[in-house]
Amino acid sequence: MNTTLRRWLIRIAASRALRPFVLVAQRPIMALGLEALILWLGIWAALTLSLPGEYGRLEVGQPSPQSVVAPRDATYISEILTAERQAQAENSPENLVYLYDPQIPIHQRTALNALLDTITSVRDDPSLSRAARLNTLAALPNATVALSAERADLILTLDQESWATLRQEVIGLYNRSLNRYDYAIDEQALIELRERWLTYWLATTTLSPTQRELALFFTQSFLLVNRTLDDEATAVRRQSARDKVLPQQVRVLAGESIVRVGEIIRPETIEKLQQTGAMPLALSWLGIAGRGLIALLMMLAFFGYGLIYQTDTTHNPRSLFVLISLMVLTLILSRIVIPLAGTNTYFWPLASLAIIIAVVFNGRFALAASALVTVAISFMQDGTLPLALSLMASCVVAVFVVRNADHIAVFLLAGLSVSLVVALAHLAFWMLEQPIIRADTLSALGIQALTGILLAGVNGIFSTILALGVFNLVSRAAGQVTPLQLMELAHPSRPLLRKLIREAPGTYYHSVAVGNLAEAAAEAINADALLLRVAAYYHDIGKTIRPYFFTDNQMGRANVHNDLDPQTSAQIILDHVREGVKMAQAAGLPPQIIDFIATHHGTGLIRHFYEQALQQHDSVDPRDFRYPGPRPRTREQAILMLADSVEATVRSKAQHGKLLAVGATGEGANSATPGAQALDDLVQSIISTRIREGELDDSSLTMREIALIKQAFVNSLQSIYHPRVDYGPSIVK
Repeated sequence: MNTTLRRWLIRIAASRALRPFVLVAQRPIMALGLEALILWLGIWAALTLSLPGEYGRLEVGQPSPQSVVAPRDATYISEILTAERQAQAENSPENLVYLYDPQIPIHQRTALNALLDTITSVRDDPSLSRAARLNTLAALPNATVALSAERADLILTLDQESWATLRQEVIGLYNRSLNRYDYAIDEQALIELRERWLTYWLATTTLSPTQRELALFFTQSFLLVNRTLDDEATAVRRQSARDKVLPQQVRVLAGESIVRVGEIIRPETIEKLQQTGAMPLALSWLGIAGRGLIALLMMLAFFGYGLIYQTDTTHNPRSLFVLISLMVLTLILSRIVIPLAGTNTYFWPLASLAIIIAVVFNGRFALAASALVTVAISFMQDGTLPLALSLMASCVVAVFVVRNADHIAVFLLAGLSVSLVVALAHLAFWMLEQPIIRADTLSALGIQALTGILLAGVNGIFSTILALGVFNLVSRAAGQVTPLQLMELAHPSRPLLRKLIREAPGTYYHSVAVGNLAEAAAEAINADALLLRVAAYYHDIGKTIRPYFFTDNQMGRANVHNDLDPQTSAQIILDHVREGVKMAQAAGLPPQIIDFIATHHGTGLIRHFYEQALQQHDSVDPRDFRYPGPRPRTREQAILMLADSVEATVRSKAQHGKLLAVGATGEGANSATPGAQALDDLVQSIISTRIREGELDDSSLTMREIALIKQAFVNSLQSIYHPRVDYGPSIVK
């Protein structure tokens, strides 16, 4: 983190708008209560959030947004099905009663023939002039048709052969029309004849346009309705048919599917839902309150687990706030995306949440958070229990894979594992839904397997991409350090380590040795070995300010403290802790590493210079000779303190020939240099001194763990400072 960004963040933290949040964060109980409230409200909002088409909004003619099964057996008379059967019986064509008069077409044919005969006689009367013929035709006394002057003129323009052909065609069209409807012409039949059939039939003849126009006129004029509906008789028959329909009884069995997601809702579906009590009710105040109680129980379970088993994270307001925000955001997104995804919900990359929490915090917290989110998902919508179990399985396998994520390949392996688990779960739940084996089961199995692989592949890819893209931001926001960041910090090319190697090489090799001891002890009690090794590399960077004031770097030089008074020497030694903290903060090291620098000496007393001061002065304030602290607060910080003290003391003893083999007693011990100690006794005395001084009181180390740490120290140091066989001067050692 560069200096400009750091100053900008400091200004944001000091701004007036964020001052209430800073005050809350400084009060652990208040911060814990506020974060619990945020998690509770977040879960409550996710469980209560209403999407379009939910909570009783089932509309006839619209697709169902959810699947519903009958909760109990039910038998009822369906008013909707009964009304449908009655309507079908009532509207049957058999219920129509018609009045039929067969004489009308006969009378009309006679009248048509009479009219055509009259027109023929007028045309053939030699005593009449053309004008007289026109007047006679226009004045013909016929009740059915009246000839206009224009049509009379058209009739007279035809020659004898054309008129005879026209007359014959008119009679043929009339008879053909009657035969078409079996001499029973109703209103619909008359419309069809006039608008369709007569025109079509005339088009197939050889008549001229004038003849066709006259033929259509004469035929249409004499076609009359002779079949009409008897309304009263029809109504009586319809009512009788309606009354004969029996009430429709419907039986529904418990567990029977009433409607599935995507099915069009029909009126009888709504009736069945109402009769069985399965109708989704609109979310009431009681429903909202019930979801609030469920959210409260889930929040209490999560916080109870955190307070008992994850105290470090739970009592860190910053880390806990980031964790809760991540969980709430995941819940809200799941509430929105999963219902909209339909049957493709297995692509949802919930495992990315588990990966991020496992990498930034720890795997146990990741499993707890994943369990809470999946339980909430299973409660959000009916029918998502298989999905929730599949997502939980993907989260579990992802946590197992990334438990020691110290390189990018682990994320890729986690994504592959997630894809495999989701594909198998998708296929397994599909197989559970198949009641029998059919002929097409094998092909359906192949299709489902392919679908599951595609969805699972998307899930794994998204989980990997999201985890890789977000975990670093989450770790910085939460103030946590990840294994990947630790691996970067452990590289010798880091500026502070390069400075340490170049300006204080003795201190650097001391730090490496301390890292080896601390790592062995951490592995013995299942602590964070990687964090300890990296912290050991940086714990003495403050010595680079005055490297030659520390015996690590004097390398044959005269001890400069011989010329200084004890108080000054003590302050120089004490300053390497303060200066180390300042250098680490300026370099942007994670807070966890800075805490190791501040606590690796605790509040211990620099006894050598304190005793010198007592010899020179009558009264000496021991506070001037104590490290600023604080004392170690975690197991890892306590291990680093012990490893630092043990490595420095054992190396000093070994350099002065005062270190004996493990368990050395008797003559071997008596003949050694005065003040010599066995390795195991020396390590035990150093640890006992720290315990007696109370430096380990704030850590969570148990006596059993301290014994394991001591044994790990002895085993590691014995391999370095073991006694060698004297092969003689001629043998190269």
